[in-house]
Amino acid sequence: MNYELKFHMPAEIIFGRGCLLANMQKFGGYKKIFAVTSRSAGKRSGALDDLRKISEDIKAEFFVFDKVMENPTLSICHEGGRAASDFGADLVVGVGGGSPMDAAKAVACFASNREMAPETLFEGHKNPSLPIFAIPTTAGTGSEANDYAVLSLDGKDIKKTFTHADSYAKTAFLDPAYTFSLPYAATASTALDALCHCVESCLSAKSTAFSDSYARLGIKAVYPNLEKLADPGYGISCEMREQLMFGALCGGIAINSTGTCFPHPMGYNLTFAENLPHGKACAVFFGEFLEMHEEFMTSEIRESFGAPIKKVKETVKALAGYQNKFDDETLKFFVSKVKSAKNFQNSKKKISEEEIFEIYKRCVGK
Repeated sequence: MNYELKFHMPAEIIFGRGCLLANMQKFGGYKKIFAVTSRSAGKRSGALDDLRKISEDIKAEFFVFDKVMENPTLSICHEGGRAASDFGADLVVGVGGGSPMDAAKAVACFASNREMAPETLFEGHKNPSLPIFAIPTTAGTGSEANDYAVLSLDGKDIKKTFTHADSYAKTAFLDPAYTFSLPYAATASTALDALCHCVESCLSAKSTAFSDSYARLGIKAVYPNLEKLADPGYGISCEMREQLMFGALCGGIAINSTGTCFPHPMGYNLTFAENLPHGKACAVFFGEFLEMHEEFMTSEIRESFGAPIKKVKETVKALAGYQNKFDDETLKFFVSKVKSAKNFQNSKKKISEEEIFEIYKRCVGK
């Protein structure tokens, strides 16, 4: 265990049913609230209506930018930043799953750095980003607890991470009720993402006693519910929703220190090629990741699952439910796109370019 520690997580986290409206005072002083969301997530969950009510009560102007898609592009974030700047926003609020919350971080930066071209986002910025609040409506990414924004580069089918101290949410409001309308498939996929975050953090070369404690806490909250989700007829209770959101939060805090490992970049190719949801795409490589890190699996990590590792692999594979296969040329192309990702260096077990190809071959090869 690594006892060296460098920890920075300034986001204020407020968790619980009704926590947004109950903490309306947090919005005091803001005059122009700019919500970043998708076409449906903010509306379906009820979070956008609650945010609009707060704006009315504090007499703040309210603007909804609802153009964020899954795997948000750099260009749409730049467009949102321009819109926020034109509006004169003094607060950006990410409302939705990981995509809107990640997009909000880029929007907040572009809004206060209007002269920036989209592609220069990753090179640093002159003016501090606008303050950010986060309201998750899924239980998966943990984006509300860290400064990562994973964005798609236009026309390249490549993802790149924007990270900056400015990008932490000042306050994150985690109300499990906002996930109650989430369909079964999306609930399962986002829960898989949360589990991947926790496990990848535990088995990261950057793991510390602190990150590990949060990651194992997240596994305990998420994995038993994944076993229940493996049976579509089981039903999703309010308690399950709360546990999944708490587990996702723990995962977000854990990867704030460690980052993620190779299931994430390897999964990006399936997201672009097959439109496979992010959580399921990462889960396709989860079993291989565990297999390769068997020697690093401490008794504490194993006990966190509350089930044999073989059962864990079977459950995750079943929920990923991925069957498609690719020829060797396509797999080599996949490798070329991700081989330089820093995530590969995060893993305790380092793998070569040839090994990346072999993992693809075993998981999705013909």
